[in-house]
Amino acid sequence: DFDWQAQLRYYWDDEGSSAQTGNPGTIPCRMINAMILYAYEYLGNGGRLVITPLTDRCYRTLMGAIHLNLGGAPEGPAGT
Repeated sequence: DFDWQAQLRYYWDDEGSSAQTGNPGTIPCRMINAMILYAYEYLGNGGRLVITPLTDRCYRTLMGAIHLNLGGAPEGPAGT
């Protein structure tokens, strides 16, 4: 179901290695077909962000870019 796959999901994996320390135990973050390892990044002020279909699309696009070792520079109403 696409609605479930489009959500940012966190999983605990005992067999993986941490992105930050290399120790066993990691948290893969998944969205659609993209997966990155959680590395305790600054997550911003999410409580003040208004979630709209455009911000959802930006999250999906940026997650896919990070999965491909690329980046992004959002600008405009959804990126400010």
